Order: sequence, then C-alpha cells, then structure tokens
Amino acid sequence: MAREWILSALNVGPKDMMVMRSLLNLANGRDGSDSWQISVDTGGDVSIVDIDSEGGESLLEEQNQISPLVIALTSRKEFRGRFVLHKPLRSREFLKMLNKLASGDYDALPETESDSETIAAAPSGNSVWPPMPSPQAGHYTLAEHLRRQTWKKPVVITRPGWPLILIDPGSGAWFFDGSISDLAPPMFAEPMPDSAGVPVSNAEFVDRVQGHRQRPLSELKWFAGLAQARGQLHPDLIGEVQFMLTQVPSEAMKNEQLQQLAQILIRGPITLEELHQESGQPPGNVMAFLNASFTSGKLLVNRVARVASF
Repeated sequence: MAREWILSALNVGPKDMMVMRSLLNLANGRDGSDSWQISVDTGGDVSIVDIDSEGGESLLEEQNQISPLVIALTSRKEFRGRFVLHKPLRSREFLKMLNKLASGDYDALPETESDSETIAAAPSGNSVWPPMPSPQAGHYTLAEHLRRQTWKKPVVITRPGWPLILIDPGSGAWFFDGSISDLAPPMFAEPMPDSAGVPVSNAEFVDRVQGHRQRPLSELKWFAGLAQARGQLHPDLIGEVQFMLTQVPSEAMKNEQLQQLAQILIRGPITLEELHQESGQPPGNVMAFLNASFTSGKLLVNRVARVASF
C-alpha cells in the first residue's frame, strides 16, 4: 500500500525549495508508488538541511542526534557526510536518495570515511556499544551536571563560545533568548568543571532573566543528554542490565524514531540488545535515546537482569 512521506526541508532557500517541490510533484503517485510532501518544520520522516545557510551546520548536527535520516544539502564539493546532496539539485540523485532512505536501504548509500573510522576505532569486544570515556572528577557534560544536581541554586553557565544560559534548579526552569537549534551539539559533549556554573543571587538572577524566555529544565536535560556523546553509551548503562522508562519523554514524541523507542521501553524491562533488535534502529540512535532518558531522570536501570524486578 502506498504511503505518504514527509520531507522536512530545513533552512532551505526559495530556489532550492521550488526545485524540490517541482521534482516531487512530478514523481508523486506514479504507478501507485509512495508520495512525498514537504514541510518546513522538524519532525519529518526524512530531513534535509542546507548547511550553507546561517546556522546550517549546527542544525545538521542537532538533527543527526535525533534521527538517522538526515541529508546535508551543500554546494561545497569537499563536504563529507553520511548523506549528502550537492547543489544544483539533480532530479535523479535527489529522488534516488529519498527512495532509498524511505525503503530502509541505507547500506546501498556510501558512508563517509569518518563514519568508517569511528566504527573501526570502537573498543574491541564492544564495537556496537562503545562507552563514553570515564569523566575526570568534577568535569562532566552539562547533561551529567544536571543529572548529578551539581548546582542547587540559580547559576549562569560561563563557557567560551557559549551563549548566555541561566538555570534555576529550584524552580525547574532555564532561560535562554533563542531557539534550541542555536545551541550546537558539540557544546553539550564538552566536559566542564563545576565552576562553569557561576552562582547568582536571587536579585541578580531576576535582573538577568529579564527579556529571556523561560523554558522547562526537562527540555534542556533532554537535548543536552541526546548530544552528550554521539555514538557512545553512558558508562552507567554498560553491562548486563535491563531498561524501562518511568514515563515517555514529551520531547521524544516529536520524532518518529525516538517515539518508537519510547513505546517499546514503556512496556516493560528490556535489554540493550533486545531494544536494538525489536526497534530495528541503528545503534547510534538507540544509544542517544538511552543517554537522554537516563540523564533526564526517566530511565530505570536494573543491574541484576533477569533476577531482580523493577
């Protein structure tokens, strides 16, 4: 039965958007085949990001953290990525890539040298589920600091290259004047000392947050957790364990792949391999989801699998 797919075209300019629409209109519905619709919002079955646009590369990294089906659109011939389309768009390459991604035929598409090197560099005996490096005492990713409740009172995060971020653990809120897509994933993978969170008085905090949008702290925990270690698993999740969600993260419901993982985990205890096999998703996707669920406090970990119960 034919299916309708959604293509998220992110940061794509008017000219390239017009070409995409024209190509899909010509191809849609031929011989009862699947059809495609374009959306300018995130959350589509496949995403395409124009990395030549302002903030495009950061947006590509963000989307790669939450979905394995992300295409980079660029005029830079030297750019290396998992899935890349070069400008100007050519109908054959564009439609061929969409069809292969929709069919799940990822292996028929070339991987980059960096992807191959990452797999080859994984620790022997644990190549599918490489753990994150053990952190230096007091130096953790932002997600890990939030999980460990390093800061009990309002703080402002001070790191070179970071925008102004204020966190109020007591009220479960954070403040940032921008979009979550403005926060580049490499920031969240960077270990930082406890002192990166500088305490501020209540009066100073109230003054600083003026004009900044208040957001739930759970949002920051989730996105920081997704991006804290691409292609690696939190060390506390390694070993003979079972997992189960205490609740489905609302942020996961905005992405089809993450939503599927959540629906499996909410049903009951399951091992890492069982989750991988039942979901049919790439290891990187599974690890990112577990990392984010763990550091945002929504994942139960049973360390005596098949003996103890939750």
